[in-house]
Amino acid sequence: YTPYRNQSNLPVYDTAANDFNFATVFTDNEFSGHDRISATNAATIGLTTRLYDAETGEQAARFGVAQRYRIKDQAVTLPTSGQTSATNVAQKGVSDLLLGAQINWTSKWSLDTTFQYNPDERRSQRSVVTARYSPEPYHNLTASYRYQGPTVPGGTDGNKSIDVGWQWPLNDLWGDKGKDLGPGRGAGGGRWYAVGRLNYSLQDRKLTDGVLGVEYDGCCWIGRVVLEQLTTGQATASKRIMFQLEFVGFASIGTNPTRTLTQNIQRYQPLRQPYPGASRFTNYD
Repeated sequence: YTPYRNQSNLPVYDTAANDFNFATVFTDNEFSGHDRISATNAATIGLTTRLYDAETGEQAARFGVAQRYRIKDQAVTLPTSGQTSATNVAQKGVSDLLLGAQINWTSKWSLDTTFQYNPDERRSQRSVVTARYSPEPYHNLTASYRYQGPTVPGGTDGNKSIDVGWQWPLNDLWGDKGKDLGPGRGAGGGRWYAVGRLNYSLQDRKLTDGVLGVEYDGCCWIGRVVLEQLTTGQATASKRIMFQLEFVGFASIGTNPTRTLTQNIQRYQPLRQPYPGASRFTNYD
């Protein structure tokens, strides 16, 4: 519970309505940033269960469900929209129902799903299905299907997209498997790596966002070339190319694309940085 305070005279700099998902459904503030504090009068109920491998202790599966009940309408709003973007949460009554599951078939294969169901309109509002294959360090393939339902039934503002990401040594193509030096140390000198992520809109039939690049590990130096395209509007997109020459343990020249790769490619591993393995608390709720 958070009491209402009139904040209409305060400017908004970096605040926006939170997306509705498992990470935000339990938060007491429905806005990101510090320019608005929501008037919260609600109760959230959730349930999570996990299955573990008795021999290894690794998580084999996780299932979760959550829903929020709002006792009063949200009174604090943003000046640009007049209401929070998640109208099903801001209004009095029950929110959408969140369902999630993660299944680790083996240590290499995993499946992750999230489903958002609108009980009032009896339809799916959002769903994401992700399959991941990661057999060893620096070998990672991810494919996702994303569905965003329209704001109102029969609307045209929804979207369906396919998202594919990867980090894979090109030397594997000609039989050079490299050495297992551990995460953050590469797999030996003289090796090429392909990295990238492509997001394709099935509704618009076009590539919306994309990252393509190659990395070369020269043992004592690393070279990177990365191209990035980001959609900034319905008919506009920004494009840039990043070059970097890194002298390991000394200095680097050019624009560092590591942050772009980390943000766009799930489980991307830098070639020369300590990479913490998946912690047992990574998915702790």
